[in-house]
Amino acid sequence: MDDLNEIEITVLRVMHSRRLYGAKHIRLEKVIRSGFPSHLRGDVKKAIESLIKKGYINYAKKSKDAIQLNINLSKDIQELAK
Repeated sequence: MDDLNEIEITVLRVMHSRRLYGAKHIRLEKVIRSGFPSHLRGDVKKAIESLIKKGYINYAKKSKDAIQLNINLSKDIQELAK
């Protein structure tokens, strides 16, 4: 498991709580604005890009603006979300 910072773990918690696996997805902007202070939005976007590179988050098949959690790593994400 890669080293994740607090913002990355919080993004995974937000997406896990909404059960965004498989066919479900959410727009990137909606995640950035979901409960994070406005001064951290740039850091949240960087954290999402980092999670995409690490494989925890995938782009949704229908759009590059929508993301979803990697269903193959659901057990690891569930442990991080606790």
